[in-house]
Amino acid sequence: MDKKVRIGILGGGGILGAHAPGFRKMVDRCTVAAVAEPVAAKGERIRTLLGDEVDIYDSYEELLDRADVDAVDILLPHDLHLPATEAAARAGKHVLTEKVMARNIWECDRMIEACERAGVTLTVCHDRRYHGQWQALKKVVDSGLLGEISYWKLDHNQDVDPTAAGIDWIADRDALGGGAIMSCLTHQIDALRWYGGEATSVTCMTKDLPDRMQGETIGVVIAQMESGALAQLSINWTTRSGKDSLFSPGANADSNGLWYEMVQVCGSKGEAYYMAGKGTFAMTYEDVDISTLIPCEKPASQGSFARVKTEDWTGHERCVCEWIKSLCSEPAEIVTSGSAVRGTVELAEAAYRAAETGRAVQLPIEPKPWV
Repeated sequence: MDKKVRIGILGGGGILGAHAPGFRKMVDRCTVAAVAEPVAAKGERIRTLLGDEVDIYDSYEELLDRADVDAVDILLPHDLHLPATEAAARAGKHVLTEKVMARNIWECDRMIEACERAGVTLTVCHDRRYHGQWQALKKVVDSGLLGEISYWKLDHNQDVDPTAAGIDWIADRDALGGGAIMSCLTHQIDALRWYGGEATSVTCMTKDLPDRMQGETIGVVIAQMESGALAQLSINWTTRSGKDSLFSPGANADSNGLWYEMVQVCGSKGEAYYMAGKGTFAMTYEDVDISTLIPCEKPASQGSFARVKTEDWTGHERCVCEWIKSLCSEPAEIVTSGSAVRGTVELAEAAYRAAETGRAVQLPIEPKPWV
């Protein structure tokens, strides 16, 4: 494209606040022309985030009728990702959609097919792949410093009570695509696939708290990786130990509490971890100065963890910026195409099937429509 890209945004909910800084940073390359949001009360916040000139429509169908909109950013409940993507593709619009891509891989496949058929691109905002500290851990793993990886541990701790907060669609299993696993453990699932490759089988147990939501609020997933490593992933939406919850505005962060998110990786030659609010760290078992092997601060002592140097950017903002650059035919680092992250939904869906049957589920799984 040899002009400013004109963007339409479908949905004006809370996550818009994470995407808006990316659009503001790219004002020399793009214009947010319109937002589709049926709740009129959200109009003031939308214009505060995006400017007074943005047009607001009651439905995304109206917005997609605009011939001057080149691409859309879908910030809708998960059950609307498929129909909105299909409609956008038919209208010839490139698509960025907030994670998770869809409720199951059957819907993911329909989205991929629709965009391929229309000749438009499909990108998913799995923001951790674009976050500076998560990328730093990726560089450590890819460097070979840790040797053969044997173990992964990925945690997500948050206090999420959508019923109490009045966020009806998150409390609704059909709108969300399940519960906490599909909603937010997919951050960790996607990171695991990005860091460590694909899984061959998964087992899972879940805990429901019906007064909070229809889907599970706690989930534990164990995966056998193609590499031979084991992975343990967990999500707890009933703890205030992590950080201020987006869904409990009155909650206070406890300086002595647990992490919000954590990734740990153990190998034959060393270990590394990322902890939200603390940083990314690595160490080697070998008798060498780790700061000579990777960009990091000099460790306090031989064999101790060293802080890895990271770039200072948020994931959502950078994903939006890279997406805009790609639309402008500039070099861009897009690592979350629809085909690249389809497997994240597949692993989460396989975990649900394992929880339902009480048995390990082998990957890949057969796509089935949502029921």
